[in-house]
Amino acid sequence: MAGLPHWDNSQAATGYYEPVFLNQFELIITPPAAITENVDLLVEQVLKVSGLPEFLTSGTTTQSYKFAKRAYAKATPNNTLVDNLKVTFEVNLNDENNMYVYNTLRGWGDLIYDPLTGRQGLKRDYVGEIYLGIFNKAGDIFREYRFSPAFLKEPLPAMSLDYNGDGFYQIEATFTADTYRETRVGQIEV
Repeated sequence: MAGLPHWDNSQAATGYYEPVFLNQFELIITPPAAITENVDLLVEQVLKVSGLPEFLTSGTTTQSYKFAKRAYAKATPNNTLVDNLKVTFEVNLNDENNMYVYNTLRGWGDLIYDPLTGRQGLKRDYVGEIYLGIFNKAGDIFREYRFSPAFLKEPLPAMSLDYNGDGFYQIEATFTADTYRETRVGQIEV
């Protein structure tokens, strides 16, 4: 018989298991070597992270024996890239009136293609690394990602100005990474 819905019958309750809070993370972005200014300030301006890779199977394929079907996992994954890692930043001005988050990301993008000069960069010159650590309220990390090599996938969104608005400028940057490493506490090795 299933346990009755009482506090005493819940392991999570009696063991004081902590929930996973979605605001307990640290994102560290290491741009290419040519980008050296204000890199540390990218960390404190991060609002959101989405598009983390999960189960990469491509679904199923089927065969038939007469009208009876059987299913198999497909032979290739849908994608081996992490190509939709989105980071939302707030944009502030420093004492010099510098939009340092925008300028850091724009400089990174200009290493790929500079629209003002037409210069195109080589991959070795425009890749960086992204680290994400997810932890509990005590700061104990239980899940980590390292995305490398990583680079900006899309142009930064244009500012949308509004005389009647009172919102802040935010940038959602989308990154692509060729590969990633993930570690989890309690990870099942297969």
